[in-house]
Amino acid sequence: MYIYKARKFVHIKFTRRYTVHPERLNDFPSCYNASDTEQGWYEVWEKNKFFQPQNTNEIYRMILPPPNVTGTLHLGHALTVTVQDILARWYRMKGFPVIWVPGFDHAGIATQAVVEKYLSKTKNIKRNSLTRTEFHTIVNDWKNNKSKKIKNQLKELGASVDWSREYFTMDEHHSKAVKEAFVILNKRQLLYRDKSLVNWSSALGSTLSDIELEFETVTGKVDLSVSGYNNKVTFGQIYEISYDLINSDDKLSVATTRPETLPGDVALAVHPDDERYSQFIGQLVWHPLKKTSLPVIADENVKRDFGTGIVKITPAHDKLDFNIAKKHGLKMIEVINEDGKLTKEAGRFQGLPRFIARENILTELVNLNALKSVKDHPMLIPRCSRTGDIIEQLLREQWFISCKNMASRAFEAVKNGSLKLNPSMYNDIWLDWLNDTNYRDWCVSRQLWWGHQIPAYYYKQNYIKHWVVASSEDEALKHFRTQYGNSVWVQQDSDVLDTWFSSALLPISSFGWPNQTVDLKKYYPLSIMETGHDILIFWVARMVMLGLELTDKLPFNEVLLHGILCDAQEKKMSKSRGNVIFPENVINGVSLQSLNEQVENNFFTGILNIDELKETVAMNTKNYPNGIANCGVDALRFTLCSHNIKERTVTFDITECEQNKFFLNKIWQASKYLLQMTNDYPIVFPQTLTTIDKWILSRLSFMVDSVNNGFDEKAFYKAVSSIKQFMYYEFCDYYLVSF
Repeated sequence: MYIYKARKFVHIKFTRRYTVHPERLNDFPSCYNASDTEQGWYEVWEKNKFFQPQNTNEIYRMILPPPNVTGTLHLGHALTVTVQDILARWYRMKGFPVIWVPGFDHAGIATQAVVEKYLSKTKNIKRNSLTRTEFHTIVNDWKNNKSKKIKNQLKELGASVDWSREYFTMDEHHSKAVKEAFVILNKRQLLYRDKSLVNWSSALGSTLSDIELEFETVTGKVDLSVSGYNNKVTFGQIYEISYDLINSDDKLSVATTRPETLPGDVALAVHPDDERYSQFIGQLVWHPLKKTSLPVIADENVKRDFGTGIVKITPAHDKLDFNIAKKHGLKMIEVINEDGKLTKEAGRFQGLPRFIARENILTELVNLNALKSVKDHPMLIPRCSRTGDIIEQLLREQWFISCKNMASRAFEAVKNGSLKLNPSMYNDIWLDWLNDTNYRDWCVSRQLWWGHQIPAYYYKQNYIKHWVVASSEDEALKHFRTQYGNSVWVQQDSDVLDTWFSSALLPISSFGWPNQTVDLKKYYPLSIMETGHDILIFWVARMVMLGLELTDKLPFNEVLLHGILCDAQEKKMSKSRGNVIFPENVINGVSLQSLNEQVENNFFTGILNIDELKETVAMNTKNYPNGIANCGVDALRFTLCSHNIKERTVTFDITECEQNKFFLNKIWQASKYLLQMTNDYPIVFPQTLTTIDKWILSRLSFMVDSVNNGFDEKAFYKAVSSIKQFMYYEFCDYYLVSF
């Protein structure tokens, strides 16, 4: 057998029982020390190029979901790394060459938001006081610093990735791939520009994807902090407002949670089968603030059980209202601006911040005797995950990708089994999102400075912009000069592309696409895509859609989805809860004082706000009064895999991690005992085995089968359980004591 000794593996032979050799333990530490044992191995692996495939036969192919360069890795990243590293090492052990590609994501919105906070907090600099080039220089410095730290963290976690293939999603090659993909989609008439409702963050001044929203649940009246407001804003209330019917003494009561949008009303709507209001359909009501009439319309999308059963239609600020207004040909009145203030369409409320305008509007409704009641009401409040800002729905002209055909192909791939989602419980989510009635076109415009600038150019003539998608400015100029003469000039769209667009190309761009490289032919499609289930639609589905569209092949045939990492109380780890854990603090150990110093540094650099600072310090004091013990990376990885990663949540308990460190010490002590009971002289292998020898070999064989089966099923917790069962209760507690 092979046993670890003085950072080397030594081949030893068993002697029979009862012969003790204490002299062999002179250089063997008395107990397991993670830092001493783990130190230096990664350098050995890299030096020997163990992470690069040695041949090209049946290669197992993966890419690491690229960490954002916003900050450093937390335990959620460590879970992803651990799962993929297990697969990589297991396949290498089985004789398969493995290619595992690492990289870093520019993470447009997330990175710009955190850098803006940093500049404001540390240097009192606002982005708009800089040129775009100056801001890019600052963000590039940030990116270089963070990617270096993340790379060191990945190495400390033991990630056996091929660093010779490292990429960044805004490097020259990936930028070329992004531009080419955009141009191809346009040529295939899958790209269009339209004015539609988008998620808008006033704090960022940009649209957001749905995944960048966090919905805060409130059950009733509550005062919440909102970006840009000195005082807290009240939420969790519903307001019943009275509208007078014209030429009648009747009144119609409308319930709304958004009174600040009243100046944007264009109609009242009821369900056509609602007998309470059917007699009012087609009549007119008098708007209490605008002093104008509004029609009462019928639409089957009105929810009869919401509020009074009558809703006001404000199409420029609500998706349901927008769809109803389009169907009925109603006007779109924008009353909230990009800066979160009311527009001139709001009349006397123009220029007021939206939530201050809300209070003024409510006051006026009271004075007009039009506010009938205010009640507590449960709400889901959409917040920007990066700034905490309350998200608005605004009408903006943006670039969209038509997803109908691509979504249909992705839908069919799971439906017919050519794409396997593991676990299969996510099939329903996939099929629900991508079916013919629920799919959504993809808004890819972002009003940011950090990202891939959209390869679209416009020529302005008589205040009208004429657009063309082109690979370069020269190509755009050639297009317009053919139509309008040589005197025209063009300007590139200042918006950048959604980060998910570039990351959706990674299975192909990582291997050289759009060039038809040798690597692309050898390594595409991937063997598996492993990531968190929370980005199944926003990343995985988009990789599938673009992969099929651009290569006519699925980018992978299997998707392994792990759960969201939670703390010991089964609460999702997040900055707002103050329960985020960084892997190096578990690996190397940290005192409570140092933990809180880390938190304070994050506050002083703008990464955390004051509420997050207080919450994190409180959680640290409660959960780690004595700090965190040095557990080492093996114990950390063992703990992350001790639970079923396929569940919707994966719980991490630092106490369990410390117990797994003791398990490693158990193995250490067993090794020490074996050294003491054996020597280096070879002996003839016995022709017959004792009953107990046969028994332990059978248990070893059973454990090996169980571990391999667990790996094959991606049920790593079964492998962990089998290893512990064998080492603790069969080998150490029974077999060794029989020596």
